[in-house]
Amino acid sequence: MAHAPLHSAAESGIGVRLLLAGVAIVVLAQFWSAVPLAGAIALVAWGTVLNVSQRRELLILAALIYTPLGILAVMSQVDLAMDSSLAWGLFAGLDAALAMTLLYHLACRTGDLLARR
Repeated sequence: MAHAPLHSAAESGIGVRLLLAGVAIVVLAQFWSAVPLAGAIALVAWGTVLNVSQRRELLILAALIYTPLGILAVMSQVDLAMDSSLAWGLFAGLDAALAMTLLYHLACRTGDLLARR
């Protein structure tokens, strides 16, 4: 049974864009503290995995780094949302939900890539 290629130039380009978007959000958060970071961390994690998916050891390292970081970011964001205004709580909650969705799909993709090898 033939498998689709594990990595393509298009994925690499998308990975770089995701990394840049995530880093831009993190930089913006340094100037405006109201910017939620859970989604940004998930974008950086996804971009990293797209760029290192050819090398098994880097893929495992990325998973080991971004899994606890993503979990901490989501937990912190949910905690912050619970102690804030309704509008901010909804915005932070949506960002945390987006981050959880991205991280879940990232874990599925990483597992699939590792199972193929």
